[in-house]
Amino acid sequence: MSETMLTDQERAAFHPEITRDRALDYFFIFDNVPLQFVYRDKLIPGELSQLEKRNKAITETIWLEAYHQYLVANVVYAYFYRGPILQMPFLTHQFGASTFVAPKQESRKFFLTIEAVRTSFDAWMNSTGWKMADELRKNPPVASWLSLLNVPDRSVRIASIMPVGNQVVLELISTWTQDGVLEEAAWAATLIYDKDGTVLQDRSYIDMSHWPSGRRYGQQRQSAPQAKQPYRGAGVMGQFYHYHKSYQINGTPTELEKRNITFVEGAWLKACNAGLNADVFQPERFRMQLPVQKCSCNMDIAKEIEAITKQAAPDRKMRLAFTYAKGNQVAAEGVVTWTENGVAKESPFISFLLVDQNGKVIRERRYFTLSNWAGADRIAARLGLKQVEGMS
Repeated sequence: MSETMLTDQERAAFHPEITRDRALDYFFIFDNVPLQFVYRDKLIPGELSQLEKRNKAITETIWLEAYHQYLVANVVYAYFYRGPILQMPFLTHQFGASTFVAPKQESRKFFLTIEAVRTSFDAWMNSTGWKMADELRKNPPVASWLSLLNVPDRSVRIASIMPVGNQVVLELISTWTQDGVLEEAAWAATLIYDKDGTVLQDRSYIDMSHWPSGRRYGQQRQSAPQAKQPYRGAGVMGQFYHYHKSYQINGTPTELEKRNITFVEGAWLKACNAGLNADVFQPERFRMQLPVQKCSCNMDIAKEIEAITKQAAPDRKMRLAFTYAKGNQVAAEGVVTWTENGVAKESPFISFLLVDQNGKVIRERRYFTLSNWAGADRIAARLGLKQVEGMS
């Protein structure tokens, strides 16, 4: 059934040129489900190792609960995050490579099951965490605790999750109220877990121009001395990803996953650098989803967007730093580089690809900051988006 073509009536129903400003759940469910009525594709979650099952369970329970129950005075980070290991790829250029800090050496025992991790965490909260929280609450709030007090109804939920080796790659939706209006934002993260169930590295792809703490962050950036001369050169993202690579342990891919990794690292990457002209997509089925921008478009519009980017930056080139495959999905983290007025520029991204049984892409969800993208204003206009907002 995968080669079935759409009727005119089906095309009108399932294949709009551009969709925007829907609730974010639309981009994770409804934008790629209707065509399954015709093509009968299924999302293949893939087989998980014991380590991957444990890390998935930690992410869906303790890690997520930290956002809702254990963030008081930021004490949860004393258990899960050994030092300043939370990294923001979209903001790396504002701080430079000096922010790369190795995690502190772990002295706790290794816990190989979710039950053992839960027992250890609960014991630590009872003996240490809540006492720390009581003491820290006597001081002025800082960091995430200050952000949460400014938006006390903030909530986080997981939209998709892909455990691979000692990593968990996931997409999330945050909701909060701002000026009496319910807001929501999509973001992605790659968590690297240690054997004891704590986080070695957290790469969170967050666009601060629309985020619960975005206002506070913008004010701090404007008043900070280093904000006047942010890092703008090329090469910092290569350092950033090379640094994280040393902590990565890959899983054991199936034949399907090996095929999809080879395809993404080869044909798909080549097609992205050539303007999406290569025969690696199912054109009638393909959707380019941009959750950060709350926008989705079909193959024809996606090609137009690539053409706008190429015209704005003729030397634009995409390269990949990490690829992860699980079932019929592939996640790819990488960098786009180009020159602008003689100055080398680069911008990170992460994409989640759904590959059909014939080895072609039928959906891509791409996370990037439009304000730091070649041809941003023209892209926003073509997609019918609001004026591009930059944080720097």
